[in-house]
Amino acid sequence: MPYAEPNNLSSFLIRHQSLFQNKNILICGQLQSVSLSPLLSEANANFLVSDYSVFNLLRNIAPNLGNRLQYGFFSDKQNQMFEAVLLLMPKAKQEAGLWLASVLPLLKPGSDVFVIGENRGGVNAAPKLLQAYSNKVQKLDSARHCSLFYAQLASPPATPELQSLYSHYSLRLTPSLPELKISALPGVFSAGELDEGTQLLLDSLPVLDGDILDLGCGAGVIGATLCQRSTTAKIMMTDVNALALDSAAKTLEANDLTAEVIASDMFSDVTSKFDFIISNPPFHAGLNTNYEATERMLRQAPAYLKKHGQLFLVANRFLRYEPILAEVFQSVSVINENSRFKIIQAY
Repeated sequence: MPYAEPNNLSSFLIRHQSLFQNKNILICGQLQSVSLSPLLSEANANFLVSDYSVFNLLRNIAPNLGNRLQYGFFSDKQNQMFEAVLLLMPKAKQEAGLWLASVLPLLKPGSDVFVIGENRGGVNAAPKLLQAYSNKVQKLDSARHCSLFYAQLASPPATPELQSLYSHYSLRLTPSLPELKISALPGVFSAGELDEGTQLLLDSLPVLDGDILDLGCGAGVIGATLCQRSTTAKIMMTDVNALALDSAAKTLEANDLTAEVIASDMFSDVTSKFDFIISNPPFHAGLNTNYEATERMLRQAPAYLKKHGQLFLVANRFLRYEPILAEVFQSVSVINENSRFKIIQAY
């Protein structure tokens, strides 16, 4: 987070802060993994943020950023207006490729491209990605288990067609219904295939009707399946990740389904109450394990359920969510499980 406790990457970023000063620079990528405070005072620094929690935090602690702060993964800034890009390497190599494709058209010819990240996070894949755009790629430094790569962009590429960035696959989750077409951008949960936990959840759910919240929707598999199964259900799909929200909307469109899709950090932008909350919550923030957000969501969930409302949750078998849920729900039970996952129902 912007004012997270110091870590190796934050220290490494500070070490090279002078490279990013006095430049009209666009900063993007996995911003939730590093303290951005050294860069917030730069008058020409622009931030393109795909994590809604980071976006809200930056908006609150650095209101002076104004329109230099954007939520999403495509900027509305004019092409060839920036002199440099700093990409904080995301965990998925394909997502890094998406970021480069989306932001490099915004650079002037001869601009600087920097990619920084932890070695365990795959930053050493950066040279191969950068070589597609530059014949001048070099490693500037490696220390504290982190690396910094540089490329000079001779000529900015054309803005890509968004459609070309999606992966597509089909699922038949309900035998009596048509195949579900999934569209997903790189790095989004369930981007390439259906994960085992979501499969177990969907196999365990009865047909649900009423007002339903798909919390942490990823590519939209859960919400779209629920739309298919009940044409009268009113479904809201939320995620913190701008790439996930775009993917979920695309999945709905591909299947001629309708649901409300909004950015929300857990319940931050949710104002309604629901008959059902369905979630396969993440327990990683970037490269790090993080259970706090999910545990906070579990405690907050009753406030967003109607009377007699229910929560259905996917959890790894080793996660002890039941005692937390028992603090705020009258009934908590495991309704299905396999060797890796369990489905918890609470009401």
